[in-house]
Order: sequence, then structure tokens, then C-alpha cells
Amino acid sequence: MALSESQKGKVVEMLVAAHLILGSDGALNVSTPMVDDEGVDLVLSLAGEAKHLLLQVKSRFSLTGKGAYRAQVRRASFRPKKDLYLLFVYFDKEKGELGDTMWLIPTVDFKEKTKNQNIEKKYVVFQTRFNSKDMWESYRLEKTMLPGRIIEVLKRW
Repeated sequence: MALSESQKGKVVEMLVAAHLILGSDGALNVSTPMVDDEGVDLVLSLAGEAKHLLLQVKSRFSLTGKGAYRAQVRRASFRPKKDLYLLFVYFDKEKGELGDTMWLIPTVDFKEKTKNQNIEKKYVVFQTRFNSKDMWESYRLEKTMLPGRIIEVLKRW
């Protein structure tokens, strides 16, 4: 029996949470909301501090036929705000782990960069390649850099 999309998503969320806790040596606290009505999968904070960052994790287990990473964000539930970020993650099935490359994008930036996509469609599309020099390049980071980048964002607030 194959994993459902919901199961895949939850597994990747938990792997991201574990990576953030372990990769920050406990400097980051990670919580999960009881419900996902607002597109928030993980709530991140610095240990002992009240400031938080909300994270929606978008995962893919396969690439397009041309090797591009492509994910969709449901327009109806997408509510950009300063403390909400999108994390696009590839799960490498061969290695059985999170891929080495991911994209951490503030939702306000994502909204701005996708504003020209057809508003009649139900989804906003995120598509890039792992080494593209495109509009998403500045948001791309190696997996090992993610905990430090989250800490940087939280310390700026």
C-alpha cells in the first residue's frame, strides 16, 4: 500500500522539525498546531523567547519530467503575512531523507513574485531547478543552512 499525500506531507513536516531541532542544537523550539486551518504546519521560536515564525512546508517526492521542482499553493487558503514563510522541500526517495536543497520564502515575497500568475486558477505554482539562476535563486539554501537561516530571521525581529 502506498503512502497518501497527507501521510507524505506529515512525514516531511516531522523530518523538517527534527532537522531544525537537531541542526540548531536545541536553539530552536518547534511546535505543531492542533489544526491546519491557516496553512501553518510548524511554529518555530528561539528557546526562551516569545517571537515566532510560522512555517508552511510544501514537499515533493518526485520532479517534473525535465527535472524541475514544481509545487502548488492553494490560492483560497494562502494568506501572506510577515511571520509566515513557505519552505519548499524535496524528499529524496533513493536516500530516504530530505533533499540537500530547499527554498525558504517569506509569503509576502512569494505573493509579490507570483502576482502575474493567472488569478482564475485555484493554485499558485512554484517551479524551479536545483541550480537555476531564476527569481527563486536568492531563497535557495542547502539543508544544513536551514536552522541558521531560521535563527537569523527570528533574531532580526
